[in-house]
Amino acid sequence: MKNSRLSVLAVCLLVSTLLGCRLLKKKKAQEIEGVGSAAAVTASAEPEEPPEIRVADEKIPTPEDFEDEAFDKVTDKTYKPELDTLKKELEAAK
Repeated sequence: MKNSRLSVLAVCLLVSTLLGCRLLKKKKAQEIEGVGSAAAVTASAEPEEPPEIRVADEKIPTPEDFEDEAFDKVTDKTYKPELDTLKKELEAAK
């Protein structure tokens, strides 16, 4: 009777050891896959440099480009409302 209990105990220990090793092997495989996907996420999360945009100097507007329009639009009578409008636009842009 003692021998049968010992053999059952030995079989249970052997089975549990084998199952434990199998579960451990699966866990390590999942960890390795997790590390690979985390590296991929980190690599894709890095910001890309924006493309360089070149504009010819002649295309950039300057104050001189708007002088004619300003002389036509702003007069002695309309400069205060125009100034107030510009102040409001600047405050809204902040």
